[in-house]
Amino acid sequence: MRLRYTVDPEFKALGFRSSVVCELYGISICDSIAELETFKEQTVRMVLATQGGDPRIDPILDSYRTQVAAIGRSPKKCPPAAENLLQLIRRAGRFPRINTAVDAYNITVCHTGLALGVHDLDRLGQTITFRRCKGGEAFRAVGSDSIKQTAPGDYVYSDERRVLAWLDSKDSDDVKLSAETQNALIVIQGTASTTRSYTHEAIEDAARRIITFCGGSFEIEEID
Repeated sequence: MRLRYTVDPEFKALGFRSSVVCELYGISICDSIAELETFKEQTVRMVLATQGGDPRIDPILDSYRTQVAAIGRSPKKCPPAAENLLQLIRRAGRFPRINTAVDAYNITVCHTGLALGVHDLDRLGQTITFRRCKGGEAFRAVGSDSIKQTAPGDYVYSDERRVLAWLDSKDSDDVKLSAETQNALIVIQGTASTTRSYTHEAIEDAARRIITFCGGSFEIEEID
C-alpha cells in the first residue's frame, strides 16, 4: 500500500470495527461506456422496485443514522450517503452520470447501502487518520460551493491537510475523482453494526467494477 492508515482511540471507541481501504493503481476514467450504462439501468430497476424500502439494506442505513445520533448529530441533517443516492434515483427515475469510476462504485453503494469514500490518491498526503474532530475544520463537500465547519466530536478521516470525509455523509470536493485521476483510494468505515466480511466484500465489489471499466489493479487492507 502506498499510504499509511492510523486509527485514533476516540474513533475506535465509537464502535467502528469493520473499516477497510482499497488503493487502485493505473486507472483511466472517461465519461461513459455503453456496457456500464446497461448495469446502471439494471440498478435503477432494482432501486425503483424497492420504493417502500429494501430489507437487505435498510438495517445498514439505520445503523448509519444510529451512529450519527450517538454523537448528538441529526440524522436528517447528516443522512447516510447511500440514502441520498437512492432518493436521487427514485426521484429522477434514472442513474446519475458522473464518470465511469464514480458510476461504477455507485452501483455497489445501491446494492449494499454502505458509504464509500472515494478519492484521487495522488492528491492525498501520506497518512490517512480516522479520528474525531476538535471542531472548526473547513470542509467543502463534493458539488458544493459552500464551506462548512466540523463540530467538536464529529467523526471523520483526514490526511495531513484536510478532512476527506465527514460523518460518512459527505466527501471532500478537493480530492474527488476526475478524468485526470490515475490512482484512487476507496474507504469504507462501516458502522458499529456492519461486519468485517460485509465491508470487505463490498469494497472488493466496488474495486472490481471500477477496474472492469477503467482498467488498473487494486489491493485491499483492513483497518484495525
